[in-house]
Amino acid sequence: MADAPLRLQVAADLGALEPTRLAVLNYLQPQAPSARALYAVELVLEEVLSNQIKYASAGTAEPGIELTLRLEPGTVLLHFEDSGVAFDPLLAAAPLPPASIDVAPIGGLGLVLVRKFASSTSYQRRAGRNCLTIGVALA
Repeated sequence: MADAPLRLQVAADLGALEPTRLAVLNYLQPQAPSARALYAVELVLEEVLSNQIKYASAGTAEPGIELTLRLEPGTVLLHFEDSGVAFDPLLAAAPLPPASIDVAPIGGLGLVLVRKFASSTSYQRRAGRNCLTIGVALA
């Protein structure tokens, strides 16, 4: 296990996604996670950060996201904090299935995918900040 958590300040800019992804992969590499675990971590990371950048950070006094990764036995915990608009993704309803592929909207499935790959999730609104923690199994 890594001695210390990885702490990153992520700019509220989609251009920050790739350097953040590379830092996370570098942090996880000594743990030799499975290909499925790496895919799940990357998916969760991209979906959550892109949603925070696109929706939560707009118009806030402190744009940006604090990301902390912490390793626990068999799991990596991704903790996201921002001072944006309050949003509890655990309460967001799953989209209804479209009547046909012809009328299916593009996008809108990020939270569904995050839920599928997460082994645990928790959300709190503390001191005007969104605090989201998502666990991903490393096996």
